[in-house]
Amino acid sequence: MLVLALAACTVRTVSTDISDIDLIESESSLRTGVPAADDLLNQAEDARRAGDYSAAVNHLERGIRMAPRSPSLYLALAKTRLAMGQYGSATQMAQRTVSLLPAKPRGAEQTAKAEAWIVIAQAREKQGDFDGAERARASAQAVW
Repeated sequence: MLVLALAACTVRTVSTDISDIDLIESESSLRTGVPAADDLLNQAEDARRAGDYSAAVNHLERGIRMAPRSPSLYLALAKTRLAMGQYGSATQMAQRTVSLLPAKPRGAEQTAKAEAWIVIAQAREKQGDFDGAERARASAQAVW
C-alpha cells in the first residue's frame, strides 16, 4: 500500500529544452470556442509553418478581435512573434496566455501554459536574460 501511495506522489518531468523551430511549428491543441476564430487560428498556423508571418499575425489579430479571451490565439501570436525575432512582443503575448489560463490547468490547457512559459524562456534567452529564461523554464516545469 505504501508503494502505491509513493507512486502517486511522483513528479512528472517534461523537457523544456525544445528548439525554437519545433515550438514554432507545433499546433495549438486548444480551440477558441468561436468557429470563425478557430478557422483563423488554423489559417494562421498554416501561414506560420509556411514562413508567412505577416499573414499569420493578420489572421491571429482578427481572431483575437472575435475571441479576445482565448489563450490559444495569444499563444499562437507569441510563437509567431518569436519566429519573427520580436522577443518583447512574444513575451507579452505569452504572458497574456498564462494570465488567461487557470492556475491549475489540465489537459490541453496544461500543455498550452507550459508552452507559453517556454516561449517566454526562449525570448528572454535571445535577449540575453539567462536568469529570466531559467525562471521561465522552471515555471514551465512547475505546470506539470
